[in-house]
Amino acid sequence: MERFRIVGLFIVLLFSAMEVCAGSGDDLRALRREATARKDFDSYSAVCRYLYQTGENPALLQVYADSIRQQAKLTNKLEAWIEYYAWSSEAYFCQGNYTEGYKLKRKAIAYAEAAGKTEYLVDCASDMGYYFNVDAKYDSARYYFNKGMKAAEGHPELAAGYRVMLTNYASSYLYEGQTDSALLYTQRARLRSFTDRDTAMLIENLNQLGTLYRRKKDLEHSIHNFEQALLLCEAQKNFTTAAYIYGNLATLYCEWEQPEAAIPFSRKAIEYAHLTGNMLMLGTCYTNLGAILCNLPNRRSEGITVLKQAIPVLKSVNGRSRLCEVYNYLTNAYRAAGRRDSAMAYLDSLDVLSDALSSDVGLYRYYQAKASLLQDVGQYGAAIGYYGKLVDMMEGGYHDTRDYEHYANIANCYLKLNQPLMAFNNLQKAYALRDSSFQNTYSELLSDYSVKYETKEKELMITRLQEQQLREEQRSLWRKAISGGVVSVLIIVLLALLYARQRQKARLAVLARAAEEKERQFMALQKDTEQRLTRKYIDGLESERERMASELHDDVCNSMLALELEFRDMPSAISKELKPHLEVLSGLRERLRTLSHELMPPLFQYATIDEMLADYIFHLALPDGQQASYYSTEGVDWSLVPQNIGFEFYRIVQEAVSNAVKYSEAAHIDVSLGLHDQVLSISVADDGKGFDRGKKSKGFGLRTIWQRAGSVGAAVDLDTAPGKGVRLYVSVNIGKNDGQEHEG
Repeated sequence: MERFRIVGLFIVLLFSAMEVCAGSGDDLRALRREATARKDFDSYSAVCRYLYQTGENPALLQVYADSIRQQAKLTNKLEAWIEYYAWSSEAYFCQGNYTEGYKLKRKAIAYAEAAGKTEYLVDCASDMGYYFNVDAKYDSARYYFNKGMKAAEGHPELAAGYRVMLTNYASSYLYEGQTDSALLYTQRARLRSFTDRDTAMLIENLNQLGTLYRRKKDLEHSIHNFEQALLLCEAQKNFTTAAYIYGNLATLYCEWEQPEAAIPFSRKAIEYAHLTGNMLMLGTCYTNLGAILCNLPNRRSEGITVLKQAIPVLKSVNGRSRLCEVYNYLTNAYRAAGRRDSAMAYLDSLDVLSDALSSDVGLYRYYQAKASLLQDVGQYGAAIGYYGKLVDMMEGGYHDTRDYEHYANIANCYLKLNQPLMAFNNLQKAYALRDSSFQNTYSELLSDYSVKYETKEKELMITRLQEQQLREEQRSLWRKAISGGVVSVLIIVLLALLYARQRQKARLAVLARAAEEKERQFMALQKDTEQRLTRKYIDGLESERERMASELHDDVCNSMLALELEFRDMPSAISKELKPHLEVLSGLRERLRTLSHELMPPLFQYATIDEMLADYIFHLALPDGQQASYYSTEGVDWSLVPQNIGFEFYRIVQEAVSNAVKYSEAAHIDVSLGLHDQVLSISVADDGKGFDRGKKSKGFGLRTIWQRAGSVGAAVDLDTAPGKGVRLYVSVNIGKNDGQEHEG
């Protein structure tokens, strides 16, 4: 299941585009016929993969995912369950149901981790990060990208997935408005793509670098990266990504007040968007062109028409953040045309969707439109408030080429409110920010680049690439020569210092070794003491449980049985009246008897840990609406597990399952026992409400679990968060317990 999702960059890079794989209806029919004939896991997966790659018919994708689920029930193979959860989640994502999609994808990840299926884990973690980016939940996106990249490390066959996640990890910072962090990780991604010779990903990285440098007002580096990306796109005929880059170039020209020069770039982006058939891309291209035209007074009506074209296109794909931009541009356009009623109507539409504004760029434009319109209608106090939000963003690090205008507008509002001193102070700030020479220098650079574009039939040409490479080589040689001289001097100095300090270092090394040995002996003694105390506590706990079980079974249960028999021997008239109470008494006696059996230590001399856990889960009494499942590694000789470890693992499962039943409100509880390379592991996971470990201290049950694990040298990992269920994972190397008694 190859899924390399890449978040495309266009204008402010707030949308994603999925490459639609070419495929005919005949291909799908052939795959479906084969699946109908074979009715097996591989044929169903092939249909799901085809539907996923083409982006067609999510309802049909769900149908074949359910077919894989039936195969999983028949074979009980973890790989089949992983495929079912992965494909089913994609069907929900395609239908816009992110809540259900996240839930199923998390299950696929949990199963992949439990089964040690690294490829599935990397795929699913990459998908989760991608959808959290689209859903503007950037912290969650980075969590899953980190999980996927960590799993992919050391696996050359998963290098492509690693590059995708690193690029999308950088994009999450870009969408969140953290430009410096985005630039740092994008540079890392570009270096990785270049080293691995991944041209497609290198294009994405260069495109993103161009956008980041544009935000940082570094025009020279911005155009340089866009040029390199376009050169690679045209060499590979990658017109989809080329459309993004033309859109970014159009935005760049608009930011530096050359909208006429931006129009050809924007129209070319629309031309390519039509060819790709991607509605989100097409809606964004219309938005870009409409915004450019609205900034030209003589073409404003044309721009309004183009923006209105974008609205139904974006609504068809639920592009809420892009719709915010369209409403923002229409508000400004109608305001500039003197049609304040229409401007207020679109501003109201923008207010309804304002919760979708998750980036600094979107918030900045929203505040700007609202402040300007409030100023026009005479609400100067309210306008100052929104201009103040814009100023706060600038002081917090956000920059705009015309940021001085906000101070000028604040000054005008204060003047209307008869506060001349405040007006004068803000007007001074406006003049201090305006630097005409800076604007002129970069305007000349843009004009030169626009001439290059027009003289080559509006195609970007790279005319000085070879000269630049030669200059880079010359600078590199010069730097190497200087570095060599400096290094030689440093080596001489270091040799002298090393000779002088050699004897001192030898003495220090002897002292350090002695200190390390003392520390090692102390740590060993401390660890041995802790284990003995823990073992003593656990033994006492088991003795008390056995005593209570005996008293419940031999005393309380027998006494209740005698009382029940005595009541039943009473005259029939009295016995009939007591019959309901006798049934309650009988049920209570049975529950106490079951509880006493659970408290008794398991008899591992007659059964293995696998058989004991299977029996425990099978006879587990669960409330309505709750299910429990048990899995174990096939083909394992469970008698090799030492009795002391098996006993503690059994008690840990009892404690964990009891906690899940009592507190989790889960619908399903999964218990998995595994043995691989002499590492015994147990996993207890539920899909309940979870809890915040940072706010909740360990209760008695969790402390007992940790103590039991520590008594046999096992490691414990608890993964939980509010709304994400609980997963307890305990593992121990049984090879270190060879000298202990094994299960019978």
